Amino acid sequence: MKSYKIFVLFLVFVIFGATVGVAWGAPIEKVRVIVTIDREFNESFIFALDGNVVAKGRIFPIVVVDLPSRAVERLKNVKGVIRVEYDAEVHILKGKPPGVGKPKPPQPSQEIPWGISRVRALDAWSMSDGSSEGVIEVAILDTGIDYDHPDLVANLAWGVSVLRGKISTKPKDYRDQNGHGTHVAGTVAALNNEIGVVGVAPSVEIYAIRVLGPSGSGSYSDIILGIEQALLGPDGVLDSDGDGIIVGDPEDDAAEVISMSLGGSSDVESFHDAINWAYSWGVIIVAASGNDGAPSPSYPAAYPEVVAVGATDVNDQVPWWSNRGVEISAPGVDILSTYPDDSYGTLSGTSMATPHVSGVVALVQAAHYNKYGTVLSVEALREILHTTAEDHGLLGWDPYYGYGIVRADLAVQAAIN
Repeated sequence: MKSYKIFVLFLVFVIFGATVGVAWGAPIEKVRVIVTIDREFNESFIFALDGNVVAKGRIFPIVVVDLPSRAVERLKNVKGVIRVEYDAEVHILKGKPPGVGKPKPPQPSQEIPWGISRVRALDAWSMSDGSSEGVIEVAILDTGIDYDHPDLVANLAWGVSVLRGKISTKPKDYRDQNGHGTHVAGTVAALNNEIGVVGVAPSVEIYAIRVLGPSGSGSYSDIILGIEQALLGPDGVLDSDGDGIIVGDPEDDAAEVISMSLGGSSDVESFHDAINWAYSWGVIIVAASGNDGAPSPSYPAAYPEVVAVGATDVNDQVPWWSNRGVEISAPGVDILSTYPDDSYGTLSGTSMATPHVSGVVALVQAAHYNKYGTVLSVEALREILHTTAEDHGLLGWDPYYGYGIVRADLAVQAAIN
């Protein structure tokens, strides 16, 4: 009888233990949130809620936190917390038909991709090829870069990874394991040499900021950190000379252009705050509108501070998948550009249209800086893009083409006159 009671007690213990296993060491599900804070915030509150700090902004007032989902509401009431938002996913905006072609080895002679010719980049190079004695830089927030690609290496001024909140400038950490970032970089700034392809601005310096993983996806929190790195630049100092100017200032190394061929469906307020901060410093932000055939762009292109880019094909037609409500259009179908392992490949998407516009912006700012010693304001530059674009569709702005297809030659001419 005694052994029977012991056996029954043992069964009760097992069943009860399986039911409340969380209390005995089973993993607690955690969620990632972006916390906007003020000076009264104390990190110890995070640990008290069984959370951990993944990353902290250096100039943006945020912390990225993993904590139990049940603690999110309690975190909102912590002293010094202004806002708590769930992190969300972003992804590259390419892959619509025909997708990626088979990568090709280095070509024995240079090929001019049709998109580069279409935006009349070659006609602009007599006025500006993007060179500015290192003042104008384009930050490409993407999957990284093939940092020793022979068509890119001379224009790569800096690389950094912010994946999962960890900042690293080791080349192995910002190496492109997807291909997308390398492709985008080539359309912006592939060298004008005797091999491969050439970019819109073949002499501009680029910053490769890895914010997306090998699959081409990532988080809003990492994009925020990537924008912060673009503002800080290689020296890690915002406005090193304290004159209130970081864009077009030879004493500072902030990027003048931020190019984002990525997007997500969530409107995260802290992400918009980062966009606004960069915009307030005079950075031109260019982003892909998305490939869903939707009536409006994805984020961040949906924000009014961002130049939203739609795609066109070789016949100047807008493909069905290019999201509407754009500001400007550019070639985005069957685009040949640089690819990892020193090769070249063909991709389609608004991701491919975006670097055409980013490259044109770089040409314009370099031309203006070289002539006048300053760069254009965000408002002035966007006005030039609007008035010099080649109008298609309905007269003036329309949701398919925006103000039209970007023209490098006319935009640069307007900037220096």
